[in-house]
Amino acid sequence: MNREVNFITLADGRRLAYAEYGDPRGMPAIYCHGFPGTRLEARLFDAPARRFKVRVIAPDRNGLGLSDPKPGRQLLDWAADVEALADSLGIERFFLIGVSGGGPYATACAYRLAERLNGVTLVCPLGPLDQPALLDAMRWPARINFQSIRNTPLLSQLSFRFVVIPMVQLSPQWIYQIMLGIAPAPDAAVLGRTPVRSAITASIHETVRQGAAGVLQEMDLYTRPWGFDLAEVGVPIQLWHGTADETVPLLHGRTLAAGLADSDLRIVEGEGHFSLPIDHMDQIQQQLIADRLDQRTSA
Repeated sequence: MNREVNFITLADGRRLAYAEYGDPRGMPAIYCHGFPGTRLEARLFDAPARRFKVRVIAPDRNGLGLSDPKPGRQLLDWAADVEALADSLGIERFFLIGVSGGGPYATACAYRLAERLNGVTLVCPLGPLDQPALLDAMRWPARINFQSIRNTPLLSQLSFRFVVIPMVQLSPQWIYQIMLGIAPAPDAAVLGRTPVRSAITASIHETVRQGAAGVLQEMDLYTRPWGFDLAEVGVPIQLWHGTADETVPLLHGRTLAAGLADSDLRIVEGEGHFSLPIDHMDQIQQQLIADRLDQRTSA
């Protein structure tokens, strides 16, 4: 098996691509990647997953990377694809890890698949961007792009199809340089590492493999209501957020924690959007597993 290129065929005929990292015989955890991102983003967490005997299964979302598009999809539709992936792999129960733009998707899975989850953790998660305060709190590149996709969709279509996506397809390095150039110190230190640069640029490049349609659909979904009430999510959720996160500000994590019925927000002083998941994934995975063991003991 190629650990980074695998497929299942869903009931409607679509192919869903996924990669695997960590311990192949370990506890299964389905990884919801960020944006822009794909299954290749989870390369960064291969080593800690091996240490903690976690089998990381990272699918590409619809229309990104190698997964077929799903026209008209909604956020909650992702839960059905995740469930089909788990069924195909013979996995009854699993952990969920959602990072950044994967946070809304992991939360949707927590809402729909509560009975199958051993635990859920969201790391620097994006909050509901239909709430103006959360969108306004973001830095100008993301804020302007999300406002444009919502308010002037035709302009976004034209700029992404004919300028942004072709440039990223030609060289993902330029968007990485923008990320590095505006990053706060904790993130700049992490983004300067060669393995991190390699994994993130590969994931960004893979994001645009199929062109602009999947990217635009993903951005549009982030700006819309999620389709469920956070208070009705029926499983405990861990949240991790850094105080120096300028990409997805701490307000997003606080808002999610306040809305969820059962949440534990861990605020990490001085860590940014990239430094937190990359430098603290050992601690994050360890705590996720420990909480599950505590649940078993108390039961």
